[in-house]
Amino acid sequence: MRPFFAVHADGGRVTSVADIIRRRAAATPALTAVIEAGRTTTFGALDERSNRVAQALIAAGVAPGDRVAYIGANAPEFLEVLYGATKAGAIATAVNNRLARPEIAAILSDAAPAALVVDDPSLVPPGARAVCTGDEYEAWLSTVDPVDPLVPAGPDDTAVIFYTSGTTGRPKGIMLSGDNLGQALATMHYDMELTTTSVAMAPIPYFHISGLGLALVANLNGAALLLETAAGPDALIALLARRRVSHAAVVPTILQTLLQLPRTRETDWSALRYLVYGAMPIPLPVIRAATEVFGCKFLQSYGLTESTGGVTVLWPEDHLPDEPRKERRLRSVGRPMPGVSLRVVDPVTLSDLPPGERGEVLIGGGHVMRGYWRNPGATSTTIVDGWVRTGDGGSFDEDGYLYLHDRIKDMIVSGGENVYPAEVESVLTGHPDLAEVAVVGVPSARWGESPVAVVVPRAGHAPDEAEVIAWCRERLAHFKCPVAVHVVETLPRNASGKLLKHALRSSFS
Repeated sequence: MRPFFAVHADGGRVTSVADIIRRRAAATPALTAVIEAGRTTTFGALDERSNRVAQALIAAGVAPGDRVAYIGANAPEFLEVLYGATKAGAIATAVNNRLARPEIAAILSDAAPAALVVDDPSLVPPGARAVCTGDEYEAWLSTVDPVDPLVPAGPDDTAVIFYTSGTTGRPKGIMLSGDNLGQALATMHYDMELTTTSVAMAPIPYFHISGLGLALVANLNGAALLLETAAGPDALIALLARRRVSHAAVVPTILQTLLQLPRTRETDWSALRYLVYGAMPIPLPVIRAATEVFGCKFLQSYGLTESTGGVTVLWPEDHLPDEPRKERRLRSVGRPMPGVSLRVVDPVTLSDLPPGERGEVLIGGGHVMRGYWRNPGATSTTIVDGWVRTGDGGSFDEDGYLYLHDRIKDMIVSGGENVYPAEVESVLTGHPDLAEVAVVGVPSARWGESPVAVVVPRAGHAPDEAEVIAWCRERLAHFKCPVAVHVVETLPRNASGKLLKHALRSSFS
């Protein structure tokens, strides 16, 4: 039997964020919704407290369409404000608490929230009014009754706003409707096998669409969200086992680290059903070892905030290919999800390209955002005839699997040949001495540009430049291989964790 799903009269798809908690709490009020160290929250309590948030917002003069911002770490209060804002007809606005104060101030100036909830008062810009979680927040909620105001919301109304990381300019507010989120949750709901006995853990902030997506689909299915954290690989193993985690999001480098620890092979992983990953491919030997040790399924997805998260999926059956020619699929991000349209086009003419040819990835369908908040110019540049221009380079194979080849602007032209950093990085990631890899183009008097690898070594390993280059040349055409390898302790990233390749390129100019 399929797990619980919030059924709507229009055919079964979730089109209201508030209805997720309303219907889940009505079905299983006593089940645990959130697990923290020393505290649990039931679905009934989450529903009731979000009712109080909604009533407190209305009492403060918040009207439908107003923005309600939350700045803070993952916590039940984030979900209370999310659901409470949407119950009041307001637009929940998630703000990255890792940003610098001027960056936060710029986002709040753009969003102009009517209400602001924070877990750290130092993040509040001068002159702004906010409610701080803790005693002040509890007092704020105690002044109203826990009654759902039942403010209606249309499926096309903006439900949430996420802000871009700002790596290419000032952050832009991405408007997502209830219907956007409902369509995005549908695939996750049916294919991650979450149930009322599941425990989901992901160290992904809710101000990221992937983090919020996992939280919402867990709530939808009555699964518990584990917010307890662990410091270090050994502590992570202990936490996953003690809490009987069934669904976990991991970074491939962490997975490789765990597999090296004897404790991993001594632990009971019978509760673990899915490991979800992204950011980079996992080599087949690692997949095989992880499958043997953990005994679970693997899932990978690709998407943007502008596409309400994932639009492709590399299914569990793709992770253990039954014949050699299928092994290459592990370097892909999978095939389009149901209801998603994908194209690879010439970035200048926007004409479709055949399988095997590289171009720009375009995304269409019900996942496409409503647009950028108060920024029609950026919206019209990004959404063309209903298709989101991702700026990502990609190609399809003959079976419809999508392969990414880096950002269009990051492509390296070396001696007249196109070099896609993602392809080189995918190969170098398999090197046993390397934990993280970034490939950028640097000026070359002879070739115009040449690829250079910036690498973070695995713990206890010391990569040799000549050996790494030779290893790469055994697997790729020489013109694609790095002419130099620079070892660093960390790669530069912004507050959202995105790699800053422009910072790497500038260090070589």
